[in-house]
Amino acid sequence: MDLAIETQALSKSFDGVKAIDELYLAVPAGSIFGLIGPNGAGKSTLIQMLTGIIRPDSGEGFILGQSIREKNGSIRNRVGYVPDVPVMYPGFTVAEMYRLGNKLYPFWDWERCRELHQGFHLAEGQRIRNLSRGQKVRVALVMALALRPHLLLLDEPTAGLDPVVRRAFLQTIIEEVAGQGTTVFYSSHNLSDLEQSADHIATLYRGRMLFSRTLDELKESVHRLQLIFSGEPPEDAVRSLPGIVEWQKSGRVMTITVTGRLDSICPGLALLEPELVKELNLDLESIFIAFMRSEGYYLGSEKWEVGSEKGKDGSAKEDAEQ
Repeated sequence: MDLAIETQALSKSFDGVKAIDELYLAVPAGSIFGLIGPNGAGKSTLIQMLTGIIRPDSGEGFILGQSIREKNGSIRNRVGYVPDVPVMYPGFTVAEMYRLGNKLYPFWDWERCRELHQGFHLAEGQRIRNLSRGQKVRVALVMALALRPHLLLLDEPTAGLDPVVRRAFLQTIIEEVAGQGTTVFYSSHNLSDLEQSADHIATLYRGRMLFSRTLDELKESVHRLQLIFSGEPPEDAVRSLPGIVEWQKSGRVMTITVTGRLDSICPGLALLEPELVKELNLDLESIFIAFMRSEGYYLGSEKWEVGSEKGKDGSAKEDAEQ
């Protein structure tokens, strides 16, 4: 399998605190790879190491087959980067930023730049300092895609954007992958965004990888079932089911969430003799929470990025190490 990103025991510490702790990661080429985790998990640190903004303490990382320790590698001309708060020259106009991009990147595509610029309804004469955050993110995306990247790194780019802009942003990303085969590595708080776009999900926790799975594998591993009984539900027996994560009782009906393959779960359910078993739909957020609980991570102890941008201390600052 061709890999666009690979890390091997990659580590980085700040003031003695490990932000990334011997991280092993493999991102298939041509995929939209979603990265999630709590604030302070190390997501921004990882992306900044991949871009070469900061250097690892130990271990190794590769982008498009080249070591991230190589400062002047030509392969970086094929890597686009959009941070959560784009840094651009505030006195420049949008058009001047594009002309700067053309000078910096040898594969700059003016036709692609104009196409994206028009699609995002940006004004060439506006100065960067006068743009909203959402407009700055759109300018940064135009520039990242106009260089015709083989790899696109996105660090919380849609956080705080309105739904219309966010949808247009995601649609552009999906079209880029479909049309150009670009690999997208995408850190996001918003699980519904990832559910619409990503085909692979990984979770960071305290600098370590908890799991990395395709979206299909993740969906196949968690199930929510509604059991209807003729009489009083056998509550103790339901709680003893292998893989049980949570349950709720309402009269003769029990709604349960279990992990594992459905074909291995069904024999145990049959022994309970329910009148009816119905599988209910689960969104990615519910699947993620259930999976984390099944792995023994108590989500109430720390604020996970599930529909929220705030950390445990109520701060919206991303990653304590920055």
